[in-house]
Amino acid sequence: MGEYLKQNYQDWIPSSLFSYLILGLLSALFLDVFFTDLVLIWTAIHSISIIFFSLLFSGKKIPSFSWGVILFFVLAICGYTKRSAPFLEKSNSWKKEFSIKINQTLDRAKIEGRAREISIGLVLGDAKGLDKVFKKNAREGGILHLFAASGLHLGILIGCMFAILKRIPFLGYYIPRILPVLFGLIYLACLGFPISLARAWIFSAWILLQSLFFRRSKPADLLISSAGLVYLWDPVRSFGVSFLLSFGAVSGILLLLPCFQKCLPPVPEDKTIVDRFIGFWRENLLVSLSAGIGTLPSLIYYFGSYSFGSLGLNLILVPICGILLPLLYFSLVLESMYLSIFAQPIWQIVLFLLEILEKTTLYWGESDWNWIHYYRGNTKYFGLGIWFLFVSFLFLWKFLPSGKVEIFELDLSNSVDHKTRRAVLLKKIWILGFCTCCSFQFLLANSSTWIKLPDVFFGDRFTFLIQEKNRLVLAGKCRYSSKILYKSLGKDPERFCGNSKTAEIYIEHESCLDWVSGCLKRNQNLSLKYGGKEKPKVSGFENWILIPKLAEFHLPDPGQKLIRFEVGKDSLLTLANKTKIGEGIILIVPRFGIKEDPREWNRFRKQLGIAPGWKFIGSDELPGIPVL
Repeated sequence: MGEYLKQNYQDWIPSSLFSYLILGLLSALFLDVFFTDLVLIWTAIHSISIIFFSLLFSGKKIPSFSWGVILFFVLAICGYTKRSAPFLEKSNSWKKEFSIKINQTLDRAKIEGRAREISIGLVLGDAKGLDKVFKKNAREGGILHLFAASGLHLGILIGCMFAILKRIPFLGYYIPRILPVLFGLIYLACLGFPISLARAWIFSAWILLQSLFFRRSKPADLLISSAGLVYLWDPVRSFGVSFLLSFGAVSGILLLLPCFQKCLPPVPEDKTIVDRFIGFWRENLLVSLSAGIGTLPSLIYYFGSYSFGSLGLNLILVPICGILLPLLYFSLVLESMYLSIFAQPIWQIVLFLLEILEKTTLYWGESDWNWIHYYRGNTKYFGLGIWFLFVSFLFLWKFLPSGKVEIFELDLSNSVDHKTRRAVLLKKIWILGFCTCCSFQFLLANSSTWIKLPDVFFGDRFTFLIQEKNRLVLAGKCRYSSKILYKSLGKDPERFCGNSKTAEIYIEHESCLDWVSGCLKRNQNLSLKYGGKEKPKVSGFENWILIPKLAEFHLPDPGQKLIRFEVGKDSLLTLANKTKIGEGIILIVPRFGIKEDPREWNRFRKQLGIAPGWKFIGSDELPGIPVL
């Protein structure tokens, strides 16, 4: 039993002393970030433990861990933990020069439009140049990592170079392995040492050392060592969001992939062409799923969203990028050497693959197959709790033996029928694992809606948004409020478009139509009201109903109202009648060019016949976007 446990979970348990040294360093770093006062105590404990374990002569792993704690303390005293990576400032100029050369090469190849933007994004690992529509669909589709410098790009680059060099006989064993990693370092420097790509290069360099010295490290050792080396290389930038996403993806692939393999039917031993085809997509599915589950906690915690439809889009586009990236690199090299005649046919293939990538991403987004769910407030921690249970299940599921009979010890006391039934049961046990994985995915997706979030009310000098019980109000001129509207409706339309009971949308200016378009896509049965004297004579307002401009709104707080009072237009007598009872706020809209002081209005509130529960405010006193 013990041997079986060791065999199944050896990938999860580090074995090298260097890994335990890094674990000690990272434990002190964790305390330094979250419990600063305990760092000195933690260091003292491990200083004593080194002396204690050296006298006992028992093992080297615990002393290595303790030395890691002391190493962090020494680095912190010396100020090393506050420094950035070497050559980081200089690499910015290298990145600019590299970017200029890539653009010049694309100019010679006459690559234009969105194909050019995507090519630059893939090569430079930078999504800033992508147009808003494509970038939005790529983000919601969960493929924005294709336009970030990561292990996928470096792995394809190093893998292709190695596949070519190893076929040259006179290069021997070492050169085909060393040259691609060195070229990867140059590529890393040309991109400005992005932290996610640095993690991938350290990972590849570690694997290179294994192959050179004919040693093999466990996945846990690879992960811990690479994380520690990234921190020692660049303490300031390490463990940022970019690193966590990259590290989470590769951790999921190395540790969770074997667990997910037991949740699908076993691969047939007799591999026909059909079996190989199914096996290829099966492996891609498991890799995408494992990477997605590995990145899920970082995406939920930092971005408050996760695209469950990204699994399907990655399943299509990642293999395409596996073909596209080598051809793109090769065509750029040929074009930079002024060998356009040889590069031209390759460019045709590249453009065709770029068009597939572009159209698939846009079609996937327009078809609402992203299945993006948003996590805000306590729903973040609720989702993370379900994720932890999911990973715990996968960890325990790995304990189950596979369907092969030979893994069991020979027991002559059992009948042949009993062993046969047991083998058949184990071959079908994957069905239970598959159903449980699907259930956890369902729970993760729907946990974002199980905790009801309060309605919101916020605004600026020109616009305010109110979520009423069954109506979404966007009052004012939105053209002057693009900043606050982008941070709300632009970034998280599902949160600010109202709840499932919202049946009506009310706006007052044609510039607001673009901002509520995301709400209209999610619910096409909404009643659309436009407040004003006449509807704008522009496309998009055909189905809007013209109503008088509203002046009274219900705030999220029970019993609270907002009354908009336009000075010089609205009647003070009418305002007094509306505010004899109840409570709320009165928003003063001043005349053009004339300032109004709400404090003066509040001073004469009693003389105006307004109840004590009401308060005058100016447009600059409206609440900001709530943080959830």
